[in-house]
Amino acid sequence: MQDNNYTNQTQYNDYEIAVIGAGGIGSHLVSALIPALHRGGLLESTKRITVRLYDSDTVSEENLAHQRFTYDDVGMHKVTAIERSMCPFTGARLRVVACPWDVRDASNMTPADLIVVAVDSAEARRVVHSSGTTFLDLRCLGDGYIAFDSSVDPDFVDGMTPDQPARSCQHEDAISSGNIEFGFILAAAHGAQWVLQSLRWMTGQTLALPPYPQTANITFGTLSRLPEDEQKLEPQGCVKPKIHTSNLVDPCIDTGDYDSGVVREHISGLAKKRRWQDIWQIGDRLLREVSVLTDAEGKIYIDIGTSGEVRMSPPQGAKVPFKLWIHSHPRDAYWSSTDRDTIGCYTGLLQRAVVLGHDHYKMTRQTKSPAASLEPEGPLSSWTSEPTVLYSDDPQTLSRNGRIKEEEE
Repeated sequence: MQDNNYTNQTQYNDYEIAVIGAGGIGSHLVSALIPALHRGGLLESTKRITVRLYDSDTVSEENLAHQRFTYDDVGMHKVTAIERSMCPFTGARLRVVACPWDVRDASNMTPADLIVVAVDSAEARRVVHSSGTTFLDLRCLGDGYIAFDSSVDPDFVDGMTPDQPARSCQHEDAISSGNIEFGFILAAAHGAQWVLQSLRWMTGQTLALPPYPQTANITFGTLSRLPEDEQKLEPQGCVKPKIHTSNLVDPCIDTGDYDSGVVREHISGLAKKRRWQDIWQIGDRLLREVSVLTDAEGKIYIDIGTSGEVRMSPPQGAKVPFKLWIHSHPRDAYWSSTDRDTIGCYTGLLQRAVVLGHDHYKMTRQTKSPAASLEPEGPLSSWTSEPTVLYSDDPQTLSRNGRIKEEEE
């Protein structure tokens, strides 16, 4: 069964979130998430956010001990009861849609941008794990929980998803004895924060940080972090500047090996020589945006992003104030809303920022009283608004075709 009123692809700025399971974890997750989403800049920056709840189960009196329901809900489908209870917070821009059926196949779901699995069903989990969609898999027993997401090593996830009977998040006889344990609330809080922060990231707020995959316990705290997928790119340590010859760099770029040490060292070397146009050209060849961060000690950190964005991600150990942040745009240099948000957040911690275009760049500096600022008020009022500069007109900006010869190995 599936809602056929929607296309098979989410529209721009129209976000679909699927929550599979409306029991101990799912009912608390949605009840925390929807009020948090219902007002403010995040919702206003979207066309619409739809949260679809999938679960065929109905509310029983036994559920009331640890699930987010009341006596008035007994006998109703859980998803319908949650949809009803969230009505004060929903409207044209924020919707909760009850889907009173189980997910056993991809056709049971409307395509989503984010999926949370909050039900003890190996079938549902495998559907989600193989969907190609960004997901979070929450599991709970007693006062502990486990949170997997798309960044976790898929072999590890497969190994943790065997065929086994479904069970409650409470130990046997916990409800009858009154010994309720609250790991499900830990899991629900993790899930609500993961969805909200993931939405912030998807809407261009690059400082958003979803919680790390982990296993934790109320009594003993965080027990461990889960192994990451080897393909997942994260900010790395400082990169030694070294301009490599083209016979070493070109094969890495041509094969898409953008995370190789050679490419990172080469970008670091170009940044140190102020060969900014060459950095832009590497990003253009990779079809990815590039970020170069120089800290207070002159150490250089490189991040390779996607075709449309790159994080300013200072790793642990980088020293502030950061001297310079350089990043590339696909074509033209301008201060995007994401750039402005990032610069504003780093006011007081960053001295200069540069955005690179194909034949030009733009710079901004933090100063107490700029003659012209990026914004008249707020944190950007202390950042200079400066004209676009052509690389060819800047004697300090050198290129491979200019006055510096490549250093040999």
